[in-house]
Amino acid sequence: MAMQGRKPKKAQNGFTLLELIITLAVIIVVSGSVFLAFRQPDRRVLENASLQLQADLRYAQRRALIGGRQYGVLFEPAHNRYRVMAFFPEEEIRAVYFSDGVRLRFSTEPVLRFHTRGTSTGGFRIRLSNGRYWQELTSTVSGGRIEIFAITTTN
Repeated sequence: MAMQGRKPKKAQNGFTLLELIITLAVIIVVSGSVFLAFRQPDRRVLENASLQLQADLRYAQRRALIGGRQYGVLFEPAHNRYRVMAFFPEEEIRAVYFSDGVRLRFSTEPVLRFHTRGTSTGGFRIRLSNGRYWQELTSTVSGGRIEIFAITTTN
């Protein structure tokens, strides 16, 4: 039996309203993230420098714990760098230069030493800056915990 009286459906050309809305939403999200990535390079560079410094401080702290001698970091603001060091006898492990506009603004101590217990010779605050942004790293004597505080915008 053949069906009579029915016409075959035409294939629809074009997009539905829902497909258009989803496509626009994806385009907006992608373009927004690209815009933010290019808009805040100073923040990213500063955050990377802070994380590298924190990692080097923790490295020196761990080496002091397992190596049985003092390790630490020597800051040289005039050269915009710091050096990871072993002490008694003195030995440079590596020198790290701040780059891409990151500057060491101040350190409460020019040399941070970690005892064989993992505690530092003194509590410290280190401030790095890049453009309008700055970030602090701190530690206390007793705990030896090294923390990075949120990036702050200067006015």
